[in-house]
Order: sequence, then structure tokens, then C-alpha cells
Amino acid sequence: MQWSSERSGSLRWAGRSLAGLVGAILCLDVLLLLVPASGGTVEAVRVILAVAAALTVPLAVGLGLAYRPIYAIGGLLAAPLVAVYVVSGLLLPWNQLAFYAGQRTLEALLAVPAVGDRLAAAAFGGFTLSQRSLRLAFRYHYAVVGLVAALGGGVYVAETRRATGE
Repeated sequence: MQWSSERSGSLRWAGRSLAGLVGAILCLDVLLLLVPASGGTVEAVRVILAVAAALTVPLAVGLGLAYRPIYAIGGLLAAPLVAVYVVSGLLLPWNQLAFYAGQRTLEALLAVPAVGDRLAAAAFGGFTLSQRSLRLAFRYHYAVVGLVAALGGGVYVAETRRATGE
């Protein structure tokens, strides 16, 4: 019995740590929206946010393998959202790194047979990077931020109700 409660406690800790990481990423990202985008610090923070966001999927899958499969399923389902968040977040400073990341992503999308041109047009507004690509990246990025915040709030409310028995 004691092992079961220890495992349950570590599961709660691991789940809350992952949720805290996602929450910190979202809060810092919204803070970057309010701060003027000048200087190298903002660009460095965007790269750190992209790396941290990319790490959430393997962390969730690892939690799913170690504790509850629902974490792994959630991590795999979140992978496309994380990819959109990472690529669009890296495009926002619109510097040399942004252009390089955008160009490589555009080339990868165009390499997809049959639907690559449509994916590139939807993601970047065409077959080359432009000012429209930057506007789309901004919209997609903060749409993902809002969606993840809303989903996180819904999960928090559901878990709170389940824990209190309502």
C-alpha cells in the first residue's frame, strides 16, 4: 500500500511539474508580447522558449511510459501544436535565425508529396518567406498560446472538481 501512495505522490508531482513548465512558458510568452521586441535578450528568450516547448512532448511521453498512458497520449496529440508554437515563435523576431528556421521549415513542407504546396501556403502564405509569413506566424503563435491556456484551465477545473467530488 505504501508503494502505491508513493507512486501516486510522485505522479502528482511529475504532472504538476509538467503543467508548471507549460504554464511558465505561456506566461513568459505573453510577457514577451507586452515587451518591445528590441535587443538580443528577447531573441534569446524566444529560443529558450522554443527549446523548452519542444522538450514538453518527450517529457509527457516519458511520464506516460512511467506512470499513466494518458500523459503519453496527450504528449503525442500535442506534438503538432508544439511544432506550430516552436516554428512560429522562432519566426517572430524576424532575424537571421528566424529566416533560417522559416526557410528550412518551408522547404520541409514543400517536400511533402501531394499536399506540401497547400501546407506551405497555409503556414507561410506562399512559397517564399514574406511579411505575410510573419503576420501568419504571429497569429498562429498566439492562437496556440490561447488554446493551450484554455485547455489547461479546463483540465485544472476538471481535476479540481474530480478531487473534491463535485
